[in-house]
Amino acid sequence: MATTTTTSGGTATSFSNTPQAQDDIFTTGVIGTSSGTITEDLLGVVYLDVMSNDLGGNAKTLWSLDNAISNSTATKVYAPADLLVQDTCRIEATSTDTSLNGAKIWITSDGKVGYDATMLSTEFKAQLQALAAGASLTDSFTYAIRLGNGTLSWATAQVQFAGVNDSVTMSLGAQAGTVTEDATTTLSTTDSLSTTGTIAFSDVDLSDTHTASFVAAGGNTTALGNFALASVIEAANAANGTVNWTYTVNNAAAQYLAQGQTATETYVVTINDGHGSSTTQNVTITITGTNDQVQITSGVQTGDAKEDSGDYAANGSITFTDADLIDTHSVTVTPGASGYLGSFTTDPLHDSTGTGSGSLGWHFAVDNAAVQFLGEGQTLTQTYNVAIGDGTVQTVTITITGTNDRPTLTIADTTGAMSEGNGAATLSDSGALSFADVDNIDVVTVSHTSNGNIAWSGGTLNAGVASALVAGFSVDQNSWDYSTNQNLDFLGAGETITFSYKVVATDNSGAANAASATQTVTITITGSNDAPVLSFATGNDAGAVKEDTTLSISGQFSSTDIDHAATATWSIAGANTGSYGSIAVDSSTGQWTYTLANGSDGVASAVQS
Repeated sequence: MATTTTTSGGTATSFSNTPQAQDDIFTTGVIGTSSGTITEDLLGVVYLDVMSNDLGGNAKTLWSLDNAISNSTATKVYAPADLLVQDTCRIEATSTDTSLNGAKIWITSDGKVGYDATMLSTEFKAQLQALAAGASLTDSFTYAIRLGNGTLSWATAQVQFAGVNDSVTMSLGAQAGTVTEDATTTLSTTDSLSTTGTIAFSDVDLSDTHTASFVAAGGNTTALGNFALASVIEAANAANGTVNWTYTVNNAAAQYLAQGQTATETYVVTINDGHGSSTTQNVTITITGTNDQVQITSGVQTGDAKEDSGDYAANGSITFTDADLIDTHSVTVTPGASGYLGSFTTDPLHDSTGTGSGSLGWHFAVDNAAVQFLGEGQTLTQTYNVAIGDGTVQTVTITITGTNDRPTLTIADTTGAMSEGNGAATLSDSGALSFADVDNIDVVTVSHTSNGNIAWSGGTLNAGVASALVAGFSVDQNSWDYSTNQNLDFLGAGETITFSYKVVATDNSGAANAASATQTVTITITGSNDAPVLSFATGNDAGAVKEDTTLSISGQFSSTDIDHAATATWSIAGANTGSYGSIAVDSSTGQWTYTLANGSDGVASAVQS
């Protein structure tokens, strides 16, 4: 029981050790206008009915409050000395009492304890926020009740704050990573491209253990690489943690991206505290393309033809690939040199856009007439550099092989005409010749052969004469010439000796390929009439006649003629009648007859004299 002593200093009351007041543990209280759970998030006033479980009947009253730190050190069984003095404050504003951890406490007019959690110490508030779900933290104060008989009894009231799961929060902003196709020093489609980052989070619930997981965002249109999370890194009773992420992609998977083209993949990372709270962070990966060279997949491009095989045409197709699927390509054709023959054209491009594979047809044509200058085996090579897109070049090689073209031979005068001279007089004739060969590299030589057809219209020539006549023909690069000094007086007038030669212009394209052009030159030698030689047969060059006795006399002329087939015809040149008679000759036999004009005045006169 409490003992009351009256002294000059007033009345003092002390405790008995009769335990009428009972200790309390409050997990709920009147918060606002209703009862509610006391949690770490209580930031206002809660009203606690500390006498609800106390003994002593209905006459008891709430006497005093204290912070549970006793001012009396004599014994633990006595209440703190501060509880002996009645608290008369009935509103928070005038109360100076606090709980063990600083909450403002006061006795309300209806006999309850007001408890203002906003006044708790900063340290205790921090401890409250660190509570995980299922954990608790206790504040306390002491109070005394006065029974109806004046006895005071005290007890301890505990205010138990229940831990509430606090949300995990991200400590860093949005996460992003970038990789670039072909970013390695030595380009290879087998390279692995990667980017990494760290997600930082915080959780005031210090005892929480966190896990991390991820899913690909629903809006992803590609899944080129692999996203992975490492284990969560967090120290015991620490408010902060991290988790590292890594994104890897094979370089080959990004080859389809063109220069500057991007593919974006987003992964949603979730941090979970195991008590129903989680937070998410998006990690956005941007894969940037670089330009990939066009790759020619077709073989060596060639076209081959021979001159004189008709107008030449060659065709082919260049195939290519480009890993950059959105690329479009242009085509340019550059001849390897100027002055090429023919034409080189390309078809419209079948581009690789969208598929990665394309093709380009090409065509070459040249007129046969344009390549006639090529000699046998001589080649003309023309190259065309076909550039597709960003500089990839395919060279098309056209090779035209020459064949031997026949030279041409022109002889303006193909006949040689000569007339027999006298004796061994020299007979000659000549004619100009020219030749051409479209094969620029060919060298042409001119030669001749006898056709072996010498003929004499008057008979058969002596073999030696024939051989000598044929040997008189020669040619050079500019003309033919004939000359002979054979004695051809035996030719009769109008008789001919005819013979011919084959003049040949031959190129130097080799025994198997040489070509020739021929012309025939015909030589004709025409005989002329040679004068016969007149003579008398022996004893026939004189005769005698006698008047009235021998009136006529005859004799025989003879003649020779080198014209072998000449027939002599005899006649008297001039008058055939003289002073004494007349002479006559047989035109076919050459017999001459002189007939005396007997009885004529001339004869008579001659006789008389």
